[in-house]
Amino acid sequence: MYKKTEPRDYIWVIPLVAGVFAIIAILSPTANFSYEGVTWAWWMWDFTTMGVVGYESINLFISEVDFIIPSIIATSVVLLSAVNLLILSIKTRRRNLSIKGFEVMSIISAVLSIGIMIYYIIAMDIAFYDGLTIEGTIFPTGYHFWEVFNPGFGIILPFLSAILSFVGVGVFRYYLKRKEDIIPLKTDTIKEYFPVSKTIGSLNYCPECGFKILQNFDAKFCTNCGFKF
Repeated sequence: MYKKTEPRDYIWVIPLVAGVFAIIAILSPTANFSYEGVTWAWWMWDFTTMGVVGYESINLFISEVDFIIPSIIATSVVLLSAVNLLILSIKTRRRNLSIKGFEVMSIISAVLSIGIMIYYIIAMDIAFYDGLTIEGTIFPTGYHFWEVFNPGFGIILPFLSAILSFVGVGVFRYYLKRKEDIIPLKTDTIKEYFPVSKTIGSLNYCPECGFKILQNFDAKFCTNCGFKF
């Protein structure tokens, strides 16, 4: 079967980009702080770096359970979402996936990304509000994490990944309705190619002249060219 190249054939790029966004989110700081020579960056997987101008920076993992648990959960879920999107991209490119499968996998990744980021944002704020100790330095209670830190790409990109996943579903449905394949028809003397629409609602095509006919039309011949069905 020969198929026309359509924009729909490149929809696999959308979940691919969404998956890359999720991976970059894991590798990027979720929060940043900078004030008068003091810098502090925080990664989703509980890694943090602190620096002061003129002094050697401190790189460490926070050992408090209130930070460890949400970090492990968030990183695992975002990684799962990224893997799911990359698999979706590969299957879509190879056309080894049903319509329902594409939609389900896209929505699962989107929901996972949004849900886990909301959880991570709330969990980090609660943990930071209770105070913490880093390298003997005590950070007092009563401060909200997102009042001290600015959101980084580690927070922003999972949301963009989720948005792209939803966009992918919409684009997939849109081009599915416009899809037209060219299928080979073997005759006694020649091989002809004619358009056949699988998803254009109530219409179909005559295999001889391409004239649009109703699917529920019971005639044995095409009303345009007289071809026998």
